[in-house]
Amino acid sequence: MNKTINKPSITKKEVWSLILEIKSIFSNLKSHQKTLSVSKKINNDNLSLTYSFDKQKIINKNFKVNNINKELFNIFLPIILNKSKGPYIIGHLAQTLDGYIATQAGESKYISCKENIEHIHRLRAISDIIIVGSKTVLLDNPKLTTRMVEGSNPLRMVLNSKNNLSNNLKVFAHKDGNGFKVINKNKQKKMNNVFSLPAYKKGFKISDIIKLIKKLNKRIIFIEGGGSTISSFYSSQYLNKLHLCISPIIIGEGRSSFILEKKSSIKYFKDHKISYYKMGSDILCDIDLSSFSTKKKNQAR
Repeated sequence: MNKTINKPSITKKEVWSLILEIKSIFSNLKSHQKTLSVSKKINNDNLSLTYSFDKQKIINKNFKVNNINKELFNIFLPIILNKSKGPYIIGHLAQTLDGYIATQAGESKYISCKENIEHIHRLRAISDIIIVGSKTVLLDNPKLTTRMVEGSNPLRMVLNSKNNLSNNLKVFAHKDGNGFKVINKNKQKKMNNVFSLPAYKKGFKISDIIKLIKKLNKRIIFIEGGGSTISSFYSSQYLNKLHLCISPIIIGEGRSSFILEKKSSIKYFKDHKISYYKMGSDILCDIDLSSFSTKKKNQAR
């Protein structure tokens, strides 16, 4: 007679601890390995799972998860377990139904629901670098930390070609010292926590930023905003994934989500694989751009 083994049900917090453990183990994984196994003791339970790279899913686990917690694995494992040879770059935007990320005055605080804000903190926690534009920092004065979830604060990089940002802004003033400016090489002054790159009329070249990331030997890069910065990475075909969170509100006019060249064919946008997740009152569109970005990387070789 077969004995039924009762598997423990685990919480969102426990799922997240496992995801962070998987990320730490993956960095030491040999490239030829076809599976990854993780075991961690959480709240007196020895939790374990095995992930298959061929099947791109968990093939064995000794616990149960509900559908919401299962979505955490579905969203984050493809990011942290990617085998991209270069940096893996993910962007995130929260927009209204009519396609705006902020009002004309720049107000964006209440577009995202609390579940999406938590999601942003999780993206920060799995990333090695967060990149934002200077307008985002001036308008929102964000800390860009992982304070809402378990995880370490990554290096935070602000693109500031005009060299006009104060060190008193929260992203730079945080005690962890992980806030950095990317400044105009031609206007460089003696400052701490800066990287310098050549700056042009429209700012920095995305290819130069990619070279800097490679030099720093960082793997997962999170482009948190704003719209023009994410649009630049998208247009340059360096984004591997885009998380577009759509909020059920209409504001009539404001700052557009994307600043892109017009395309002559809708088919151009239909080559991307998209998964959808309910996130509080919002909908998260998880857009896989890997084939799009791979073309760029192949051309660069």
